[in-house]
Amino acid sequence: GLKYSGKETMYDGRTGKPFPVEVFIGVVYYQKLHHMVADKIHARARGQVQMLTKQPTEGRARGGGLRFGEMERDCLIAYGASMILKDRLLDESDKSEIYVCERCGLVAYHDVKQRKYVCRVCGDKAKVSSVSVAYAFKLLLQEMQSLNVAPRLMIKERV
Repeated sequence: GLKYSGKETMYDGRTGKPFPVEVFIGVVYYQKLHHMVADKIHARARGQVQMLTKQPTEGRARGGGLRFGEMERDCLIAYGASMILKDRLLDESDKSEIYVCERCGLVAYHDVKQRKYVCRVCGDKAKVSSVSVAYAFKLLLQEMQSLNVAPRLMIKERV
């Protein structure tokens, strides 16, 4: 055990000789840790999403997802981990399919009578392809279209 004074004889690690004075060692201060890991742990596989953006809700109390912020994104970009980046920011978040005309780049619409996707500009000459985008990007395109701006998406051949 420890001496009542808390002082102990210390020895030089190189020579093995004792130091000429006793050194105080022992408990100086003891404090309980209030934050326990079991109370802080949080994980999510499925759960609620926001109605507007279709992204996971925020906060542990609401069963929300963990935020993947700018710094985390920048780290993956710097590391060159593009598939992990795609998985976190697209596949596991708010992936959505839109249909785009390959000739003019405009977003196509679904014609219920013809049961197919149609381009407003190209008509029958259109070649419409499916593109996976974040739902937030789809909202941006729709917002731009509501302002009478026609965003065009140029599509490359899939490899």
